Amino acid sequence: MTKTLVQAVAFTLSAVATFGTVAGANGLAGTQFASAQRDAAARMQVAAVQHVDVIAHLPTQRVVVVGRRNA
Repeated sequence: MTKTLVQAVAFTLSAVATFGTVAGANGLAGTQFASAQRDAAARMQVAAVQHVDVIAHLPTQRVVVVGRRNA
């Protein structure tokens, strides 16, 4: 093998290894991000629950309510 062929093979292997490392790290980060998004969405759904207390009925049958949200 000539020196340039060895250098070309070494460069190619280096590029393939670098690409594999970056692709693997990107896949892992994407999985972790998706998991964090699901957790955040689950917490947001619980925080959006609203409880309402009916305190009076007016003569026109409208309901007066006092609402409070869970924070």
